[in-house]
Amino acid sequence: MKTLRLLSLFVVLFGLSGCPDNNPDCFVDVGTSAPTGTQIILVGEEVRLSLFPQIRPQCEPTEGIPIPASLSVEISDPDNQLVENQAALGKPATSSATLRFTPAKQGRYHVFAAFDPVGGIQQFDMYAARNRSSEAPVQMMPYRCEALERTRRGGWLCDSEFWRDDGLVQYFNSSRLAAAGDVVWVVSPTQIQRFVDTGTELQLTGTLDHTAGAALFLLPTADELVVLHSTTFQRIVFDGTALSRTGVSFWIPGTGTLGPPLLRGLLLRTGDELATVAGSTQNGSFITLEVCPYLLKEGQFLRTTAACQYLGSEVVGFEPNALWTGSRFTFAQTFNDLRRLEWNGTQLVEQASLPLGNSLTMTTYAAESRNTLTPVIIPFPPFSLSTIRPTVPVYSAERHGILLEHLDAALTDPRASPTLLWGAPTGGTETRVRTRPSTP
Repeated sequence: MKTLRLLSLFVVLFGLSGCPDNNPDCFVDVGTSAPTGTQIILVGEEVRLSLFPQIRPQCEPTEGIPIPASLSVEISDPDNQLVENQAALGKPATSSATLRFTPAKQGRYHVFAAFDPVGGIQQFDMYAARNRSSEAPVQMMPYRCEALERTRRGGWLCDSEFWRDDGLVQYFNSSRLAAAGDVVWVVSPTQIQRFVDTGTELQLTGTLDHTAGAALFLLPTADELVVLHSTTFQRIVFDGTALSRTGVSFWIPGTGTLGPPLLRGLLLRTGDELATVAGSTQNGSFITLEVCPYLLKEGQFLRTTAACQYLGSEVVGFEPNALWTGSRFTFAQTFNDLRRLEWNGTQLVEQASLPLGNSLTMTTYAAESRNTLTPVIIPFPPFSLSTIRPTVPVYSAERHGILLEHLDAALTDPRASPTLLWGAPTGGTETRVRTRPSTP
């Protein structure tokens, strides 16, 4: 709760700055006295807040001036059930009041506080995240990684390098890498290679030359790879002995990015139905996503007769069959919300959304070099490195909502995927990696 204490301190100092130095009896309206914006708290951890009564400026002796006589607070949990809390006026009653409660489950908590007979009514929301830091194993990498994946046998794909815990195994110049189980796909502008991580070495199992140029995106399985290029995408299969190309398809790239500056396109798939996602920029800032469907027929993905789907939002994350999107406040750096949409074979269908307000935002580092990406939600702006409590969103089918999980408070620039969270530790130059728990 350091962020909340800093916010409260800022508000107090701002308010007191209006008092004449020679009048100790002056007190002022502190303005927005509730914690500013939506904050992240942790399930099972006691929350302690300072609330300030809203009192109009008085630069006269305080005798006879009304002051708060009581404070009543109601807190609603994600199921709209009341939460037990302890609230007390300050001493004197014109100073900060205290509020304490402990969230018991993930989700949004709504706080309603009323000072009586003066001091005003305050309402604000907080999001409780599940603290899973004790369940997430820690691994240190000697170098910084923008894109990071891991094989089942413990090999690391760090950008264009393959590592094992005891050091660098192989470097693939100007190549894009993807993992599927213990299979490692390597795509250069002229060649596609398939390796298997045996636990002790990378075993080459197939090579195929091509002339399509650099890869923009990879969609891998153990025996199949779909590679997106600037205007085409190709399907590569492994039959147990060799690689072969079963078909090349054309797609129309957008006139702009998908949101992140260098992300030009990506692929989604469920079964034999595939979608290309392109982006265009309007008026220099507004993003429109174009999602076009394809169907696998006789080894080649063919454009269906269905119309493309258009979305007025930005990409902030992607999985093989799902898209995370966000819409921004007009001309603002922060996102207004987070949405999860699933590709059902013909269109993207929204599963859930999460309002973010103006005090939370999302990171999308190096989206153009990633095959999967989960947005990381952090406070905006961070008041100091020590106050950043990064969380990752997870979709709960049981609750039909987006919930938050906290894994590590020691990362200054966190990146995430469906299986990993990583970044530079505070004051360090290495990469600190957390393996995300797979169980709900």
